[in-house]
Amino acid sequence: MEHKTISTYSIALGVLALAFLMGIAAGCLYSLQGGDTADAAVREYLSVFAGNAIHAPSVGRVLADTVLYPAVCFVLGFTIPGVLLIPLMVAFRGFLVSYTIASCVRVFGSLDGILFSLSLLGIPLLICLPCLFLIGTHSLLDSRTLLGAAVRKTRADVFRKNHFTRFAATLCVTAIAAAAEWLLCPLLAGLAAARL
Repeated sequence: MEHKTISTYSIALGVLALAFLMGIAAGCLYSLQGGDTADAAVREYLSVFAGNAIHAPSVGRVLADTVLYPAVCFVLGFTIPGVLLIPLMVAFRGFLVSYTIASCVRVFGSLDGILFSLSLLGIPLLICLPCLFLIGTHSLLDSRTLLGAAVRKTRADVFRKNHFTRFAATLCVTAIAAAAEWLLCPLLAGLAAARL
């Protein structure tokens, strides 16, 4: 029984990893299709940072950004449509990350673009992506269980204590990511923007 559980978990994690990689590929391809108009828009948006002091964003916005994806995955785990929506949301997260990095690279060049985008995204992503995959994988399994129960016309119990405990632990970790983003990212982005 334990082997089957690990195998099912691995498959769900693999589905989310594949969705994330597809989102990354789509973000890179979409960035390549941008052209001069998109480059000008990105350059104008990012030029605000170049040579200027970068202020920390509001605490509420940072908390919302770091908690949003794991929280939505958690809620979707209690729904049947979560079977499709959780992988789509993980793919969208991959798309946004890769599009941001690829756009910075297009506008500022390889080294400067990567340094700048990682100064803004690196620390939060390093902490938040594992949380997203942890919560997303368990939520995908719960959603699949609900779908299977609906097909069999039986009752499925996905409201387990360990699921809520896992989500609470994820919230604590994402709060650390939010604090790191609020305190460190403006400093790192300022250093990287000085090179632009």
